[in-house]
Amino acid sequence: MFRFNKDMEYALISLVEMSRRDGESLMSARELSEQFAIPFKLLARILQKLSAHGIVHSVKGPRGGYRLAMEPMDVKLGAVIRAVRGDERIADCLTEEGHCVQDDCGCTIKPIIQVFQNKWVQFVENTTLGEFARSELAGEAIGSRS
Repeated sequence: MFRFNKDMEYALISLVEMSRRDGESLMSARELSEQFAIPFKLLARILQKLSAHGIVHSVKGPRGGYRLAMEPMDVKLGAVIRAVRGDERIADCLTEEGHCVQDDCGCTIKPIIQVFQNKWVQFVENTTLGEFARSELAGEAIGSRS
């Protein structure tokens, strides 16, 4: 089954926690690391990636830290995935353009992989951190709302 790796889990934990704070409140990597039992060096690298992609704003110095660079409803889950893990496909054989290395051989699973890929991309590009954080608080599944 498809699943998030620890980098994605730690990124989402940090972003959800930041979304609960007012827009000016900073959280240090050390604070997040200790609060959620996340390895500090790993979390620092994740936060640097999120900062480089404009998802969080970094403030240096002894009282520095991180905060969301935009409103939670403006942060797409797809942008977080690309920042943390890069541009990933559901299957290694399917390129971004929809070509498969097995095309010349008559690949029998490409159509279903393409459907799954399209649904996944649609989901992550239309789901925001705000929805993710709200569903986490309410205990509801994202996408189940009418």
